[in-house]
Amino acid sequence: MGIKVKDLASMLNLSPATVSLVLNNRPGISEETRNKVREAVIEMGHEELLVNKEEEKKNILFLVYRKNGKASAATPQFSELFSEIIEGVESQVRVRGYHMMICYIDKATYKEEVYKINKDIIEGIILLATEMKEEQLTFFKQLELPVVIMDNYLEEEPFDCITINNEQGVCKAIQYFVEMGHRRIGYLHVGGNANNFTERYFGYLRALEIHGLKVEKEHIFEIITDGGEAVYEQLKEKLENQTNLPTAFFADNDIVALCAIRVFRELGYSIPEDISIIGFDNMAMTELLDPPLTTIQVSKRNIGITAVNSIINKICEHTEGIVKVEVETSLMIRSSVRRK
Repeated sequence: MGIKVKDLASMLNLSPATVSLVLNNRPGISEETRNKVREAVIEMGHEELLVNKEEEKKNILFLVYRKNGKASAATPQFSELFSEIIEGVESQVRVRGYHMMICYIDKATYKEEVYKINKDIIEGIILLATEMKEEQLTFFKQLELPVVIMDNYLEEEPFDCITINNEQGVCKAIQYFVEMGHRRIGYLHVGGNANNFTERYFGYLRALEIHGLKVEKEHIFEIITDGGEAVYEQLKEKLENQTNLPTAFFADNDIVALCAIRVFRELGYSIPEDISIIGFDNMAMTELLDPPLTTIQVSKRNIGITAVNSIINKICEHTEGIVKVEVETSLMIRSSVRRK
């Protein structure tokens, strides 16, 4: 009579998932634990439970979504902000003993690519979904495969999500402005683009409330753009006729902050003597600006690593429910903020 996995796990004080991985000769288990299980099985005379021939490793599919297609992935902003996430995914997949397949998708091709997925060779999917809308994300429910979403979030759907703690980052920026004596803090907001910017908007409102500061709607400047020179053009149009501007601005990302500095200087303002500014993302170029930009740092590589660990947990342990992990941010203090 055979022994059940859960009974063997209880005897060895291990999880059933761990015992199952050893019995099936799968990766992700220490040699000490592997030997402990194998020796116990042999001692009890149940060698037939052990799979001695290593099975062919299956794959984790990594889907990278870009709203306007793969060509846009060549832009400097995409390359820098997402290359670290991709690097984190690739390295951790190797560490955990899996193979990775990568595919770029966009709003025109994502359904077609999903229909092509071969479930026989794919164990789970990691989806870099920064620019995806809710209806696009829910489309992945039909796959009946474990899915982990990176850099986006669905409240009600059964997907683990690994996101940036956007509100925390904005609160750190506003707190620093307040510590430096600023009481009128404007906001350069990217609208209609991604959930990250929506969360940063609410983070801005919450941070002002925490510090007892008034929300001045006329000092929230919204731009709707996919990037590039259009950011500069829209900011210039919105700012050039303004008077009595705030002494400080938080910008939704470093690209917006960079374009704002350019516009402010063209309008005769000095940075940070007249206007202080903080960005978000800590892109490499921010250290090279004049002045170097104070900004919010996110461990983007850690987002990728956490996503891999999450998908493998769902594959191996068949975990139920959803988990939202928010990766911590930190403030990189440089010279773009002046004490008032």
